[in-house]
Amino acid sequence: MRKILVLFLLIGFSCLFLGCTEKSENVGKSVESIKEVKYKDTVIIGYGKDPRLKGGKWGVGFFPKSEVLEKLVEYNLKNDEILPNLAESWEIKDGGKEIIFHLKKGVKFSDGTELDANAVAFTMKRLIVKGHSLAPKDVKVIDKYTVAIYFDKPGFFNLAKMAEYHLSIMSPTSVKPIGDPNGTLIKPIGTGPLAVKNYVEDQYSTYTPNIYWYERKKIKPKFKEFVLKVIPDENTRIMALRSGDVDGICDYVHGGSAYTPRNQLPILEKEGFKVYKRNIPLTWVIAFNYKKPPFNDPEVRKAVSLAINRDDIVKIFGNQVRPAWHGMFPPEAPGMKEANITYEYNPEKAREILKKKGLLGAKVNLIVDKSQSDQILVGQLIQSQLNKAGFNVNLEILEPGAYRQKRNSGDYDMRIYYIGGTDRRFYLRLYWRFYPGGKWDAYESEKVCSLCKDILENPENFDKEKRKQKLIEFYKALYDEMGVVPLYHDIMTVVLRPNVEVNESDFFKYAEPQFYSIGVKLE
Repeated sequence: MRKILVLFLLIGFSCLFLGCTEKSENVGKSVESIKEVKYKDTVIIGYGKDPRLKGGKWGVGFFPKSEVLEKLVEYNLKNDEILPNLAESWEIKDGGKEIIFHLKKGVKFSDGTELDANAVAFTMKRLIVKGHSLAPKDVKVIDKYTVAIYFDKPGFFNLAKMAEYHLSIMSPTSVKPIGDPNGTLIKPIGTGPLAVKNYVEDQYSTYTPNIYWYERKKIKPKFKEFVLKVIPDENTRIMALRSGDVDGICDYVHGGSAYTPRNQLPILEKEGFKVYKRNIPLTWVIAFNYKKPPFNDPEVRKAVSLAINRDDIVKIFGNQVRPAWHGMFPPEAPGMKEANITYEYNPEKAREILKKKGLLGAKVNLIVDKSQSDQILVGQLIQSQLNKAGFNVNLEILEPGAYRQKRNSGDYDMRIYYIGGTDRRFYLRLYWRFYPGGKWDAYESEKVCSLCKDILENPENFDKEKRKQKLIEFYKALYDEMGVVPLYHDIMTVVLRPNVEVNESDFFKYAEPQFYSIGVKLE
């Protein structure tokens, strides 16, 4: 009996020993297989424009307004709805002429000061004293976390523009004297993921993680310093990416200029770079000098549209963008699909119109901004297509200053222009391009301007469905009058080196890139 007991004990101890040994070996293997990812302290991104951290008439640039500052609300294009951000809720009064915002509590600026109603009031008052075109009429602090903003006119646009870059909230400590709306800007201090560290105008700006933002989001940064390197020339930016001088290159977050040439994107992707792109409601169009012949005639404008094969345009860009066959905005825009619009390609019909109007061989000029190489290619293709249909197009490729001078003076027949921008600018671009008397107008007529004004200012259009129906009417009126000729819908892009990581699920959450998650892996 004792021998049997000893035998069982020996077997038991053997099993325990073997089991423990096997378990220890497995633990060792799992530890070896999990290698800690290490990241470089500094991330460098090439960018086409200076971020204007000293401010100016329009305030700081769009990059700091996206990454350093935050907005009271955000805008979701797909659902055409305003979302809470720094404000957790709001009340619409007097048809939108007064909006009361209730702020989130516990939000801090990067210097540790708290976001409160006084900070919002300071930001709005600064816009007012600077004479900003989007400034409200007045602002009033109700209590520490409640602020009322007043406007001259009613309408949904007053709420929508609170998601706009220019109305991003800045700490009163950003200026000296502190809290003075007329004070001198020292540096923008915001509640966003980046905090300004250094700035050398037209060369670079450096940023550190805003620890309060990361704590609020319950995540950790993968970098200690973020450098935005100003490289105005598009080809030089691409060379810097290839050489490793920068970890990535980013389009101008405003959209419409200083972007990576679209025909280079498939090439860079084949070379192993990570190309991130996001469709945005920005459409390149032909805008006309509609106040003088021959393009004061909608039939002649229609002839231009009929002569253009939009599929050929997107081929220039390796099909990275989408042809604008079905409306001024892409199908994601509210009401665009339901408008059921199709722009026809029929150069023979275009020629018939010109013949009927006595305009076969008519000389017209098309102006293009030289700083945008993509638009030079588009201009050359349009010149060819229009000439085949019976026009005689003189293509003028101009320096940016000369282009603006001709645009502003009306010394042109046609120009390549853009309408739209990132998601948050959808309603703003309606305002700036089609509102009566707009500075940067694309087209004006009694019907189109009246519909635009109704969309933005009629209190009934706080109702999403009513707003959608008005947008459909607007799109159809613009199409019927052929106010502009849509060419293609653009994208927002960032190109990164293979060892650079971002959180892909929300990298383009509101169209502009979100760099909070970026990390450069040590190779």
